[in-house]
Amino acid sequence: MKPLSQTPAGRSRGSHLDEGFRRRSVQRAAVLMEVLLALALFVGAAAVATTALNASLESVERQKLGLHALNLASSTLAELQLGQRPLAAQSPRPCDAPFQDWSWERAVSPLEAESAEAATSSQVRAEVIIRHSTRPIAQRLTQILPVRSMTNANANASSTP
Repeated sequence: MKPLSQTPAGRSRGSHLDEGFRRRSVQRAAVLMEVLLALALFVGAAAVATTALNASLESVERQKLGLHALNLASSTLAELQLGQRPLAAQSPRPCDAPFQDWSWERAVSPLEAESAEAATSSQVRAEVIIRHSTRPIAQRLTQILPVRSMTNANANASSTP
């Protein structure tokens, strides 16, 4: 008579159950490894995307501040052209509100004469320098302007409404 725990092939039922349990455990471990690998790949891709997005935002911020500096320099140079500001060198000064993070500086130098005609024309090279106080941004804008006497500048300013 055969023992009850034996199968016709000569194996015990317990070993057959152990083999099925092992197969399922190996399958579950493989699925777990796939899930962990997929998660690691997702985290890596998210890190790369986040880094690229951060670099893009920093670039946009730098461009925005550079354009803002150019606008401030252009406005300051226009004020010089209109005679609203004196045509003289000035050390760095903070800009008025709402541009407290910016400073401006004016450098005026006589135009070097290349010919006798240029020597008699009274023109100067006016340079406006705009700097940001916390970021490494500086914008220089230069233009050649005619020298106006103070009486001409005052007469032009008083003739406008």
